[in-house]
Amino acid sequence: MNHRARVGLTDVADAAGVSKSTASRALRGESRVSAETIEHVLATAARLGYVRDRRAAELASSAPTTVGLLLRGAERSFYGEIAARVQAVTDARGIDLLIVNGGDDHAMQMRALDNLLGHRVAGIMIASGRASLAAAEHAASFVPTVLVGLPSEDDAFDSVSIDAASEIEMASQVFQAGHRRVALTAGHSAASIVLQRRTDLYRETLESLGATVTMIPGVGIDGFAEGLRSALDDGATAIMAGDDPSAVAILETLATWGIPAPQKVSVTGFDGVGVYRSPLFGLATMRQPVEEMAVAATDIMMRRLDGTQSTPAHETFRGEFIAGTTLTSPSGD
Repeated sequence: MNHRARVGLTDVADAAGVSKSTASRALRGESRVSAETIEHVLATAARLGYVRDRRAAELASSAPTTVGLLLRGAERSFYGEIAARVQAVTDARGIDLLIVNGGDDHAMQMRALDNLLGHRVAGIMIASGRASLAAAEHAASFVPTVLVGLPSEDDAFDSVSIDAASEIEMASQVFQAGHRRVALTAGHSAASIVLQRRTDLYRETLESLGATVTMIPGVGIDGFAEGLRSALDDGATAIMAGDDPSAVAILETLATWGIPAPQKVSVTGFDGVGVYRSPLFGLATMRQPVEEMAVAATDIMMRRLDGTQSTPAHETFRGEFIAGTTLTSPSGD
């Protein structure tokens, strides 16, 4: 394929028969340029295939125009939803968004953050339950940094997350359904701060209510299947996963064993976004208000960039319990 040559602002101005400064103002839609001139310049730019040089615009502007978003992985439903919502908000506000995947380990996250910083972003949002504290502090040492979905009280950066009351409610719903022996999937605290906190809250809540709790390895961790089988043999009537994909994986495992859910064992998830909120799955889960969280995170970032946010902001949001069909009483009633 033959690639077209890049068209510059001077080319657009010459073809439109206006000065370079007028062409620039017209492309930005400034009110001091007539509507007719704006329409003519835009049509000329489209005909020539002009693409705005974002880096040059950033350097020429006194106001920041680009922020970065680091995701654990865009292929995961929760993070994909976060990315879509954040981009919708930044697009509406005329802010360019650069998105990178940070993966699950510190080295990958650091490379992703340095990639964003190398593009001179004005601020960074981090949406990853597996973001290391050191990586977040690295970003915050250069630019304003907002954690999305990751609770924090650290003054070095701002945060937007689900509140602890939502996780406590999730565990309470399982107890209220009649389950007194409950298994929880456990991750490594160093791997996922979010899932570790969620598991701790589940356990504390259930035990305070009088339930017996069994910990099993998380999905994908060595010993998961053996731990799940052992928990069932010990009488667990409900399995609480830390997120929806893990809940679906547990349901699939039970199905291969010929154990019907929820007739024999109930299964719950967490997040309630993307395909997992479909009634076809019927997951009992806690829906995170992703859109509201994305708007809040972007609002905080905008206030940081215009200088009106001077104190740490740590906002929390209440989730919505979705009863679904995978949580019933132990008797199936």
